[in-house]
This record gives sequence, C-alpha cells and structure tokens, in this order.
Amino acid sequence: MTANTPRARMSAKRRQAIFTERCTGHNVAPCCLCGEPIRRHEDRWIIEHKRALALLGPDLNTNCAPAHFKCAEVKTHTQDLPRIRKAKRQQARHEGAKKPARGFQAPAGFAYDWRSRRYSRKLAESTAAQEP
Repeated sequence: MTANTPRARMSAKRRQAIFTERCTGHNVAPCCLCGEPIRRHEDRWIIEHKRALALLGPDLNTNCAPAHFKCAEVKTHTQDLPRIRKAKRQQARHEGAKKPARGFQAPAGFAYDWRSRRYSRKLAESTAAQEP
C-alpha cells in the first residue's frame, strides 16, 4: 500500500483473533487503556493501536489490543491527534514547506545601520546607489 491510499478496515476475523489473544476469561478481556473488563458480546469495543499508525506504528497484532470505544475515543483526541499534528508540523518545517514564524523582516527599502543601531532608509538607498 502506498502512503496516499486509504487503509482497509480490519477484518472481523483478525479483530476476533486479537481479542481472543488477550482473553482472561470466557469472552472477557481487559481494556488496554483503563484495565476494566470488556465483555465481547455486551460492550461496545474496538481494536486500538497502541502506537498510532500515523505515528509510524506497525500494523501488527502485537501493536493492537481491545479497548472500550469511549476509552479509545478519549485516547485518540487527547494523545494521538495532538502528537500527529505536531509530527506533521515538524515534517513540514524540516522539508522547508513552512517558514519559521520567528525573526524580523526588515521593511522594504530599509537596511540596518550598525552605527546608529536602527533601520534607516538612507543606508538602503546609499547601498543601492553604490551597486552597479
């Protein structure tokens, strides 16, 4: 799969296999986020990636575990999404797609005069006149 193609949904067979691997009792497994038991046929649950796929987490069964739907939603919105946004900002900055917000841009036609320690138009005009 290329990076731009959407990922296919996890198959029901794989989802059940991951749940079964973590079972502690008859159709009961602990939530990987809160530790409370998940009843396979009674509770609403999903398979949560411990390290998000967008953060280059592997799509392996060892990186997956069952979690309550609400617990996974909270983790996604409070931990995963902010980290993903930060990683994308860092990547854009690294690739040069975004200029740094810091720094002062001198106004057009002005240059810094080191003797008077300020920006002046006069210096900019004199340097422009000296250049052929």
